[in-house]
Amino acid sequence: MPETTTFAERLKTRVPSWSHFLARARADERNIAYDLLPALGLKGRRRVGNIVSAFHPKTPGLKLSPVARSLCRDLRRDGFSAVQPPIASDILNDVVSYFKTTPCHDPYRPHLGTFAWDAVPSDEVNIGYFTPEEVLRAPHMLDLMNRPDVLAAAELYLGAKPVLDNIGCMWSWPGRDVSKGVQRFHRDYDCVRNVKLFYYLTEVDNEAGPHVYAKGSQRSRILETGKAQTDDTISEAFGPENVVRITGPAGSWFMEDVYGFHKGLLPVAKPRLLLAIQYNLYPSPHSPKAPIMDNPSGYDPYTNKVFLR
Repeated sequence: MPETTTFAERLKTRVPSWSHFLARARADERNIAYDLLPALGLKGRRRVGNIVSAFHPKTPGLKLSPVARSLCRDLRRDGFSAVQPPIASDILNDVVSYFKTTPCHDPYRPHLGTFAWDAVPSDEVNIGYFTPEEVLRAPHMLDLMNRPDVLAAAELYLGAKPVLDNIGCMWSWPGRDVSKGVQRFHRDYDCVRNVKLFYYLTEVDNEAGPHVYAKGSQRSRILETGKAQTDDTISEAFGPENVVRITGPAGSWFMEDVYGFHKGLLPVAKPRLLLAIQYNLYPSPHSPKAPIMDNPSGYDPYTNKVFLR
């Protein structure tokens, strides 16, 4: 069984030197909590999460639908929820059309510039990303981010009102030989307590790179190294029967505690378009320093404060 790690070992995940840490803190104060977070470990995350949530606002008389309760129950037990029914087809079509006509990019290969989803300039590109600004301006996006059942489940799970953060949309393409980045098992160290909402914007079966999660790993202290892990290591640590592939039709969605080990498989035969929306207790450095647009229709100003002014 893999061993747990020490505080000093975890600290090195993002703090190779204190000069590096101080430089990043001066550049963006959000980096302070972000860079120190891996050092906390599971128990530290829980303690600090309890303190932070205690001092953050709650929704008075929070109403929990059966769907919200079910989502939260699944998160606590397994680390991910059951796949939920697809969004309306007209909304799905609008969103997919937008991302098919908006160029994406590979941030690890900036020399390639932007490119269309069906004209990838190099087989070295596994994933094509959209910027937070591009995601936010997609049709229906604010409604997709602010689903009442999701916000209620997130608040129940986090212990305080969620803060929308780190929104992203990405294409993954078949025909690649090597998994890269989020296609390898990893934990997310963005906040002491957070969950993500995933939308499958295209059909995702075993040929289209399904999301994979190690069930129950959100409660485990092992492999807190901050590094990507191999399939064999995850199977040994949590049991192959607990490594779950999540498939679903276009428009379906699910929630996940991304502290648990997860990844997106390499697509085999079909490209995948995935929308990911994160709910934190506080903002991370993954989002803009200042809001991008005005609050158009009365969305909760606290929950949307990172993106809406």
